[in-house]
Amino acid sequence: MIDVRIVQDSRLMSSITLAFHAETLHEQRVWKKVNRVAGWMAEHNMRATFFVYPFPAAVAGKSISERVQWLGSLGHEIAQHTHFYAGTKIIKHEKRDDFSKANVIHCLCRDFETLKEFGFPPKGFTAGSWFVNDAVLDGLVELGFVYDCSARFPRQKTSHRGPNKRWLSAPQCYSNTHGRLLCLPTTCSLGEWFKWGHKARRESDQFYQIVYLHDYDLLSLKRSLLLFCFMRMIKWAALEQSASVAERCLFSGGSLS
Repeated sequence: MIDVRIVQDSRLMSSITLAFHAETLHEQRVWKKVNRVAGWMAEHNMRATFFVYPFPAAVAGKSISERVQWLGSLGHEIAQHTHFYAGTKIIKHEKRDDFSKANVIHCLCRDFETLKEFGFPPKGFTAGSWFVNDAVLDGLVELGFVYDCSARFPRQKTSHRGPNKRWLSAPQCYSNTHGRLLCLPTTCSLGEWFKWGHKARRESDQFYQIVYLHDYDLLSLKRSLLLFCFMRMIKWAALEQSASVAERCLFSGGSLS
């Protein structure tokens, strides 16, 4: 069930989270870009959230442990990103989704244990392809996650169809007999932020935004320039990790921390 008893205080500081969906850290050319951006942000006292999908590296026979540890050492948050594919068929032309409950739980636990072995048991999650249902949320509760960003913030002309897509205009709390989980909707992609997200920030009463991009987007000069412009426009002090946003969401008279 969804428990919507969340206290939203207008006095809460408005902030923006920059979320990287990190799926290809094992590719050297991607890592070179990520390392540069992550280091530059740390030098300027800015922190992002890296939702790491570790399975592609394992399929490729490469370790990203040291790279994830380096990102964490810079002060960036390490969270989990998981796609629910069938087996090891995850390459573009071969990948096949398997949304059975058994595979959903298997994929969640597999990636959770990997990140835990890296030294970063994740507290935050975003699902690949924005797939989210009760099986996903129950699995996250069971693993002890604090928050999930798989729901999205609704926008004009958005189709709300699809049983496994969720659209939330405000944080909500999902609860079952084993615990509870804060659902923080992701606002938009970096490109969408320039189209309508920055306007929504000024016009809505939301106290946060989560803006995402993929690690491999940094290979694009256009998207790299967008990221630089984004940093300049939002004012660096406004950046906040998603875990910190979750901690500021109060509900039922208490906090998630």
